[in-house]
Amino acid sequence: MELVRFQDPEVPPLSAIAPYYAASEAAGFYSNGGPCAELLAGRLAAYLGAAHVQPVANCTLGLMAALRALAGEPTATRSLVAVPSFTFTASACAIVWAGFEPLFVDVLPDSWQMDPAALRDQLDRHERRVAAVMGCSTFGSAPPDDVRAGWRDACAAAGVPLLVDSAAGFGAVDERGRRIGGLGDTEVFSFHATKPFAVGEGGAIATPDPEVAERIERLINFGMERGGRSSAVAGLNAKCSELHAATALAMLDRFDDALARRRASAARVRSAILRGGGAVALQRGSEGSTFQICQVVTDSPMTRMRALAAARELGVQARSYFDPPLHRQPAFSRWAPRGGLPVTESLAARSLSLPMANDLSADAVERIAAVTAAAPALAEAA
Repeated sequence: MELVRFQDPEVPPLSAIAPYYAASEAAGFYSNGGPCAELLAGRLAAYLGAAHVQPVANCTLGLMAALRALAGEPTATRSLVAVPSFTFTASACAIVWAGFEPLFVDVLPDSWQMDPAALRDQLDRHERRVAAVMGCSTFGSAPPDDVRAGWRDACAAAGVPLLVDSAAGFGAVDERGRRIGGLGDTEVFSFHATKPFAVGEGGAIATPDPEVAERIERLINFGMERGGRSSAVAGLNAKCSELHAATALAMLDRFDDALARRRASAARVRSAILRGGGAVALQRGSEGSTFQICQVVTDSPMTRMRALAAARELGVQARSYFDPPLHRQPAFSRWAPRGGLPVTESLAARSLSLPMANDLSADAVERIAAVTAAAPALAEAA
């Protein structure tokens, strides 16, 4: 029985990358904003409908630079960044490496996105200590309109900037069909090989604010002004190389087709899961997701355990993403909130992450769906 891999990256072939990289070779320009990076910035901005886009070496560095561009340097009395704990570790890693401390916020039980009411409560409790808010497009799904509006309202009331970590969300659309990245917030994307927009490494920062864009450009190049040789601020090296930019350009040429095939695969898997009657729930607002994976939550931790066992029997690679949540991980446990985060902890204990790819065979679809259908049957047998 052939293994159904958890992820099956589809990076552009060398033959599609080479014509773009030829421009870098002709110019003898391999980094520092060469011809491929410049072209990529413009094409990404047009694709997203964003005012300014800056390609970067990877999403984590992009988050660090965007955070500093929006919030400045942390101070003794202004050092917190509010962030959901139900997300990938890179979000909190970027916060800490940028010199801030994570302020963990609970999420909503249906969309799995940061709870605007919980965010407002945390901003009120930590008045004037919060430097920024980092929302997340959880699992590559656009935050529902009411959720994003709640984040914006809470940030406006507290006078702090909003940054959105949309690592897996390049190409995602909201319920009105609008691509995230061009909705008026500073947003960061990942182009890692495991993302639907698969480059290998890389990422991009989109922002509507020209001053923020200028600060980002400086920060990703050691803090130096364009054309200068001295650092105006302490920056980092987060520039996108020409080879990665050329790969991203080749990916952009084929991305609409790749994403359409991936969404078709996701629709078939999700439909089969629902037909199978397993004790799982899908994410509210995920219809326009990029579906890096097929994420569900089970009705109990025991059901999740049995589903993982069923996956092994069926030859399906499965995971339990975001378990443990960030505030339970050793690197960040010192910032765990008193009383915990009940919704986050419940979701994490029931998180079931199933395979997804641009193309899935009928057999793979049925076996993935059978993982969730088998769990209740195993529970009854036990």
